[in-house]
Amino acid sequence: MKANQSSSESKFGGILLPLAIIALVIALSFWRSFLPEYVHFSNDGPLGAQSVHYAEFPGAFTGMWNDMNLIGANGGTAGPGVTAAIRWGFGALGFAKFYQPFGLFLLGVGAWLFFRSLNLTPLAALLGGLAVALNTGFFAGACWGVASAEIAIGFNFCALALVMANDENTPTRLRFLRLALAGFCVGVNVMEAADIGALCSIFIAGFIFYRSLVQPSASTGKKIISGIWNVAVVAVCAGFIAIQVVMSLLGQGLTGTNVVRPQETPEAHWDWATQWSLPKAETLGAVIPGLFGYRMDTPNKLLPPSLENTYRGGVYWGGVGRSPEIDRYFDSGGVGDPPRGGMMRFGYAGYYCGILVILVALWGVAQLFRKKNPVYSAEQNKIVWFWTASMLVMIYLAWGRFAPGSETHHGFLGYALLYKLPHFSDIRNPAKFFLFFLWAVTVLFAYGMDALSRRYLSGDGKTAVKTWDGFDRKLAFGVVGIFVTSVIGWMIYSSNKENLVHYIQKVGYGDENFATDIATFSIGQVGWFVGLLAVAAGLIVLVAKGFFSGPRAKLGGILLGAFLLFDLGRSNLPFIIHWDYKHKYEVGALNPILDFLRQNTWDHRITGPEEGHGVGIPFGLQRELRGYNRWFFNSGIYSIEWTQHHYLYYNIHSLDIIQMPRVAGDIGAYLGTFQPRSNSEAWLRARFWQLTNTRYLLGAVDWVEGLNQIMDPQQRRFRIAQRFDIVAKPGILQPQGLDDLTAALAPDGDLALIEFTGALPRVKLYSNWQVNTNDEENLKTLATPEFDPVKTLLISTPLDKLPAASTNENSGTVEFKSYSPKRIVFTANAASPSVLLLNDKFDPNWRVTVDGKPAELLRCNFIMRGVQLSPGQHTVQFDFSMPNRPLFITLSAIIVALILAAVLVFVTRKSQTGASK
Repeated sequence: MKANQSSSESKFGGILLPLAIIALVIALSFWRSFLPEYVHFSNDGPLGAQSVHYAEFPGAFTGMWNDMNLIGANGGTAGPGVTAAIRWGFGALGFAKFYQPFGLFLLGVGAWLFFRSLNLTPLAALLGGLAVALNTGFFAGACWGVASAEIAIGFNFCALALVMANDENTPTRLRFLRLALAGFCVGVNVMEAADIGALCSIFIAGFIFYRSLVQPSASTGKKIISGIWNVAVVAVCAGFIAIQVVMSLLGQGLTGTNVVRPQETPEAHWDWATQWSLPKAETLGAVIPGLFGYRMDTPNKLLPPSLENTYRGGVYWGGVGRSPEIDRYFDSGGVGDPPRGGMMRFGYAGYYCGILVILVALWGVAQLFRKKNPVYSAEQNKIVWFWTASMLVMIYLAWGRFAPGSETHHGFLGYALLYKLPHFSDIRNPAKFFLFFLWAVTVLFAYGMDALSRRYLSGDGKTAVKTWDGFDRKLAFGVVGIFVTSVIGWMIYSSNKENLVHYIQKVGYGDENFATDIATFSIGQVGWFVGLLAVAAGLIVLVAKGFFSGPRAKLGGILLGAFLLFDLGRSNLPFIIHWDYKHKYEVGALNPILDFLRQNTWDHRITGPEEGHGVGIPFGLQRELRGYNRWFFNSGIYSIEWTQHHYLYYNIHSLDIIQMPRVAGDIGAYLGTFQPRSNSEAWLRARFWQLTNTRYLLGAVDWVEGLNQIMDPQQRRFRIAQRFDIVAKPGILQPQGLDDLTAALAPDGDLALIEFTGALPRVKLYSNWQVNTNDEENLKTLATPEFDPVKTLLISTPLDKLPAASTNENSGTVEFKSYSPKRIVFTANAASPSVLLLNDKFDPNWRVTVDGKPAELLRCNFIMRGVQLSPGQHTVQFDFSMPNRPLFITLSAIIVALILAAVLVFVTRKSQTGASK
């Protein structure tokens, strides 16, 4: 009975207690998510984005048609991974509440499992798991809305744990089971994180092969063969489970009409690929939180509100995301006119590792050079070297175009060399390699903490005294040297505040008072760093001197953990932002404009002031407005609050492009054809709106006359549908943010919902068409004043598959019978042989039936879709689905993985039981 009780207590303390601590810490960080009215902020996946109909489950598993922006797009398929399971199981609201903490919990647990598989001390494994889960780089990324990357890395940690559990004495059957499950974990990583997941899988493969090479016995040839075999097993299983996502990504990359268009220069492509590089100076942010600020809107909705004063001036002022032409302008000394357009920055300073984490990691790396009394075994020594080299290489790659030897695509080192490898030029954002740096640093921290706890936090109180030697004293002096250097650096930085203010003004924050606040905050954060560094250094020296050995060992572990939580928790606070979603989203009668637009939204599209790729009202027609209207145009109430939140929440179809990092060939050619280069070509934008069913525009009242005069002087088809103003929501006396504002109808309002009566309906019958398989000629025809898209349709289908066009202008009527993103049904009454045009993007994955019988999908007006109809009444149905064979393969792989996991548990327990006997 006592033996069973002891075993139960050991299990609780060894497994359940660490998991409970990780869960509790993360739950406390996101405690407001448990309140009914709050959801967590997410830039890349807000509640609105989770509420779109096209991504609803389970339909998303067989394909998603994004009908929310531009003219529609193939959204691929949702893989049946962890993110999809959370989204399906919790619903949009639950997902918006708990996705971030759940992802971070999986990350922390995966890291803890890995450290446990390394046989690190319980303290090192627990603190290592917490250091990973709370690492600001991972934490901020999850809060930004990309917790899928954190989930992916969590599964990669699990894969590493399974790999490290094998050794030369492991039975072949058990070794294979672990490798296969490791492969499935790597596959889930690809399912979750796409291109980042692919990079992670390459990294994991490198580690597996390296680990095979450093095994203590066997010949070099056998080690190489073993390494190749191990990598192959993992790769096959990873491909097995991730095949659906891989095929979906390839399918999206291969779709789109092939059109001859001006080719991008190598320099322009390099700029595109490396825009999100990490400036070298910002690497200091890994050890000094807030040095370059936090988020671009810090402070924002921090709790308690008093923290907003503490973090005032904490806005991000670094250079991540800055357009390369702006950097070149600064590098040239700012001579001449500054570049027009481009971005000064777009990102956040979420890459802090923790002072204690960095110090202990460096202490652990330093142990590689210890000649007497080594703290690592021979195999550990080699593994630590791997992670040390990875840390250095990954930070060099993360610098991207800022790294020495990588300033241009002609470079020969770092990212420029990687860029020249096949397919790597299609990867954007070198800063993503910083995730691997964070990964390596936290692993080195765990190894360092293990060495510290084994060597100095011993229970007998004697080990530390015996092992303290000259090398330890040198390390202690090194830590003191780091502290003294930091104090001197702080003094120098503080004394140059005036220059810092001028620099901050130059890089986008022109207001002197605001720039001064930013500089003051940055200098203050260095002061915080110096103070916390003193505490961390003192703790490490006390541990190394043996102060916490013996009876005080547990106290030492508690103090190290408390410092870790305080340090990382303080740096994570600006990223924990919650919204009252009812206040933000549920506009109801508060916003009559959105109420109007969400009625039968499939019948029209809407656009506003020109943004991004240039599909809205051109800049040349925009005028400055008075009062609250500055919010509409300058502060993002349209470009952010409405298009990225409310439109999605209410499934309002917008022509505006929210995000399109890679422009397909047909879309690029189509947009370029209708891009005005002068006021004399402004009518092209009106033709574009006409062809894309853009019936409504949002802008200033004053613009209506300009639109008619410049774009449509003959027919003057722009008119005011409703006038409104932007006002504070009821009960809000002083608006603090975009979600405190709404629209209110006003007869004398400065803003207007503008109706463009010339827009084609979403669906229309034509009895007159022209067939031409030359796409370039079709585009030119669409963009000529003589062509009338109301009367004539251009078809790219070969002539022998269509009857001769009729001249009867009374082609009949067509109406929506039902609408959903993947299934659209019409009732049509064709008076003559006709072609039904649906003004949505053509994609070969759409299928069309007429009266229940399959019909050929036509490509019309270069990029839209249609179908041929004979005279008479018809029911026309369009259905979208992606090939489902990869989905069944992935589901089969998931079942196999679950079975293998159960078998592994059984075999392991049986092995342990046999060993205990």
